[in-house]
Formats: sequence, structure tokens, C-alpha cells
Amino acid sequence: MSDYKNEMTRILTIPIDGAAALRQILGILMDHDFASGNNRVQELDARLQIPWNEQEWLVLKGKDQGVPLSKQDAKLLVDGLYFTEMMSIHLPFFDQVAAVSSWIIGELEDLFPGVSNR
Repeated sequence: MSDYKNEMTRILTIPIDGAAALRQILGILMDHDFASGNNRVQELDARLQIPWNEQEWLVLKGKDQGVPLSKQDAKLLVDGLYFTEMMSIHLPFFDQVAAVSSWIIGELEDLFPGVSNR
């Protein structure tokens, strides 16, 4: 396991469909063996799953839950969002991808100022 517990963490309260969206971004990073470190990506993916049971995941319905998130986790998600945008640039729905990415990055930036700086 990584040392995420030793890092400054915040609790990100999200709905299950928000967690599913973040897990999709992590899946893209894992699929492309992104240089961010797959162990950390897999650990964050596992933490995003914990608050909800199997039935809730099947139907994507459940109460909003808090997930511990460190600045390093947020940076992984930001990198994944930038990567997703780059890979979507020629798709007809690029504007939607960019808008959602910008919104998520803004939310992460509120939790961890400077997380989106490259």
C-alpha cells in the first residue's frame, strides 16, 4: 500500500455515479499504463469502491459518501482528465469532455490549491 494515509488528506463527498466517473478516469490511466504509477492508481480505485456495496454498484444508486483523497490522488485524477481530453480532441463530443474535465479539476483545485499546475 502507498503512504496516502501519511499525506494530508481531505474527505471528498461524492455520489456513487461521481465515484464511477472517477473510476473510469483511473481505468483509462491503467489501460494506457500511464507513467503515474499503477499501484497508486489501483489503490485509489479500491478506495473509491469501499463506501458502497455490490448491489449499489450494480444499480449505481446509493447515498453520497466520503472518500479520503490526498493531493497526490488529486494529481493523478487531474493527469487522467488532461490525458482524456487530449485523446478526445478529434471526437464530436470533445466540448462536453472538456467542460466536465474543467468542472472536476476546479472542484479538485478547491480541495488542493495548485493541484492542476503542471
